[in-house]
Amino acid sequence: MPVFNGTATLHQSMTSILRQSIRDLELVVVDDGSSDDSAAIAERLAQEDGRVRLVRRAESGGPAAARNSGIATAKGRYLAFCDADDMWLPHKLERQIACAERTGAPLIYSSYHRIAPDYHASAADFEPEGRVVSVPAKLTHNDLLAGNRIGNLTAMVDLKATGHVTMPNYQGAEDWALWLAITREHGAAHGVQEPLALYRAEQDGSHSADRLRAIRAVWRVLREQEGVPRLKAAWYLGRSSVAALKKSTI
Repeated sequence: MPVFNGTATLHQSMTSILRQSIRDLELVVVDDGSSDDSAAIAERLAQEDGRVRLVRRAESGGPAAARNSGIATAKGRYLAFCDADDMWLPHKLERQIACAERTGAPLIYSSYHRIAPDYHASAADFEPEGRVVSVPAKLTHNDLLAGNRIGNLTAMVDLKATGHVTMPNYQGAEDWALWLAITREHGAAHGVQEPLALYRAEQDGSHSADRLRAIRAVWRVLREQEGVPRLKAAWYLGRSSVAALKKSTI
């Protein structure tokens, strides 16, 4: 869980992970050079729950660098991501580990709910409002080239299948770049179609809010990482942009 000046939501997000139905987990919080009380919040929860570990970065390096700092110290077989303003529903890990064991997939994802940025209740108290981003049961590498269908807050990587991973530093598309690399090298991802996480939508100043930067990042991933020819990359970029626009209206 990377955090940069996230005092408004960090405690809420951390609690949603610590209250998972599967108790055998560790929560690595990476403070990415925050100037607020984010590190202090994480430290207090670490004192209360030995499953929490805080990693401090001296200065901000952005989402990919912060996540990679956490990945480097993670000890579990399954690697899952949650930003400091998102939340997991209580059975998220339980449902996804069952899917991983059933399918043998290297990457598991799920549907998720979009919620208002000022949602203040716990994940356990959440009542669905119909704003669901649905996902297919399976996504191949070719499917993902047409756009990122995997919400970062829902992704879970089986490191036994993939070996060590790092998130490429394409700011605005770093998670998608990793999903592409995993599915290209290790096979299709599988999804739990039940919504298992809560994503705060319409937040000013969030990394996902800079659409132009995200479009540029998508182009770089297609051309530099995946080696897609220019015309085909333009076609994929158009499909990805339309899909992103549709998702933003949910």
